[in-house]
Amino acid sequence: MSSLRLRTVLVALAALAVAAFGVVKLAASLTAPAAAADQATVDGLTAQVTTADWTGMDHDMSGDAPGYQMPPAMMPGMPENGDQRLAVSVTVVNISDDTRPFRPGEEFALRAGDDGEQWAPHSDTFGELPRLAPHNAITGILFFDVPPTALTQVPVWVEWTHDDTANRLVIPLDGVRSGPSHSHTP
Repeated sequence: MSSLRLRTVLVALAALAVAAFGVVKLAASLTAPAAAADQATVDGLTAQVTTADWTGMDHDMSGDAPGYQMPPAMMPGMPENGDQRLAVSVTVVNISDDTRPFRPGEEFALRAGDDGEQWAPHSDTFGELPRLAPHNAITGILFFDVPPTALTQVPVWVEWTHDDTANRLVIPLDGVRSGPSHSHTP
């Protein structure tokens, strides 16, 4: 076998090995989701959930409240009947020397249970923040409208997907960080 042909075969085998390793790594990341962590770092940004709590709404939407119950459609911004609003405070720090893109309303979701039920934020207090400057931090609140019984499933986490990398962040709901279950009576 000529040395040129041998080099070509070796290069092709090396390329196949690299491709196979990448496919195995991708498949492992898709089949085995990472456990929830206190914080995660992706592309120079570090995110951490600092608090989570149910927000009090000014209107009693329970079925046994006295008086006329206004439907949610007449009260813009209120949770749908049966849902409650969960406020999750998130701190994001740019630990790099470069400005990093950051879209909080698109990068975070609330997830629960083994079936992966998911809720997008109803709103947030981050504002229109398209990027985060080097060595700067921001704390904002993500608001999720969810049925409280959905969060009794385990596990419950905030999923942060930044730069095509998904991370699970623990939720300190009711003062307990990533406990086996969470309950709340509406």
